[in-house]
Amino acid sequence: MRIKVITPERTVLDAQDVQHVLLPGEGGQLGILPRHVSMVSSLAMGRISVDLSGESLDIATTGGFAEVFQNRVTVLVDTAEKVSEIDVERARQARKRAQERLRRRAEEIDEARALAALARAANRLRVAGVE
Repeated sequence: MRIKVITPERTVLDAQDVQHVLLPGEGGQLGILPRHVSMVSSLAMGRISVDLSGESLDIATTGGFAEVFQNRVTVLVDTAEKVSEIDVERARQARKRAQERLRRRAEEIDEARALAALARAANRLRVAGVE
């Protein structure tokens, strides 16, 4: 099976000989094996896990869409970072800034934006395996 993970800026992953893919579906995890039935699904923020012949590769994503067709998985997402690309300290600082903004609710803040930033930072840290 082949997988491509694509953002508007770049192709994050283009791999063949994939044994298994786990995707963060809106309703829960989607497990994709070779010869999976064709489908299209929306994706939530979370972790994409790819089994490349026994080696696991994890990618943090903010969500998008996945298509499974003819033994190919194409994932189109807003953002995606391999674990090796995640700047853990930057994610911690982003989480801290978002938490501070939310603590000061009396001031004029964009609460939805702060909550989204907090969720993105927490996802990066969770996928990186540090928290």
